[in-house]
Amino acid sequence: MLYHYTSQTGIIGIIQSRSIWATHAMALNDSSEFFHSLSFAREVANGIFEDDGYLSAFGWAVHHSLESVSADDLYLTSFSEKPDLLSQWRGYCPAGAGLCLGFDSNDLETFCERQGYKLEKCIYEHQDQIKQIHDLVERCLNRFPKPPLSRDEYKALTSKEQVNFELDYRLRTSQGPDKLEADAAVTWLCAEIAKLAPQFKNEGFHEEAEWRIIAKEPKEQVKFRASSSYLAPYVGLEILISAANTTLREVIIGPNPNQARCEASVKALLTTTGLDDVELRRSSLPYNNW
Repeated sequence: MLYHYTSQTGIIGIIQSRSIWATHAMALNDSSEFFHSLSFAREVANGIFEDDGYLSAFGWAVHHSLESVSADDLYLTSFSEKPDLLSQWRGYCPAGAGLCLGFDSNDLETFCERQGYKLEKCIYEHQDQIKQIHDLVERCLNRFPKPPLSRDEYKALTSKEQVNFELDYRLRTSQGPDKLEADAAVTWLCAEIAKLAPQFKNEGFHEEAEWRIIAKEPKEQVKFRASSSYLAPYVGLEILISAANTTLREVIIGPNPNQARCEASVKALLTTTGLDDVELRRSSLPYNNW
């Protein structure tokens, strides 16, 4: 199960539209975190071959291409592994009126595979983040045109010959016969870095155990909603499908001054939309913020 914390308005929209919103990465409440992650990914990737003259053409190509990586056409929606979590009620729900929706993670995975999207767990450990980037850069190197000399042959050259080799290798991959292959390799890396960056979260948020649907160039129509100071682009991901085949399994009534009335109203909503089998329960947290 994966859980999405929302408001009473949110659950009405989700159930009536059979979809959950994925917001453009640049319009997220924590968009600064995404851009920090993207900058961090660039920094690590750029530094891997920074002092390696033998692969300087590859290092230059990676550095040059990563400067253009952006969040264009990247839409995200978030879930947590943990139900009824105090920090989630506080951070993502209105006071005294929050709801936690539990979705079948296998069904979410199936939806993403069908649409060409990704359902990924956020990465909190700093060293794990670095390893992920290293792995991508190594895979990119395997796609990149190979140098015309082995590393041992390069080391045997004089300093002047090494400089000439490096210049020739860079020209071959940036303007010459190997340009198409080189461009394809670094374009692939840029796309993978853009998809990886949304998974990076600061270690201080590890309690949230967050997962994200990452929709790159979504098939759904882009719509707009009013935010506090700008219009936020979003797409509706139709994950509920139908009443007979829904990913929604559970609704938890958050801390609320009148949980009984809220529970009865949510039950009525579920019943009128054919979702009678969805489990309904109340939060057990003694939390009062109203």
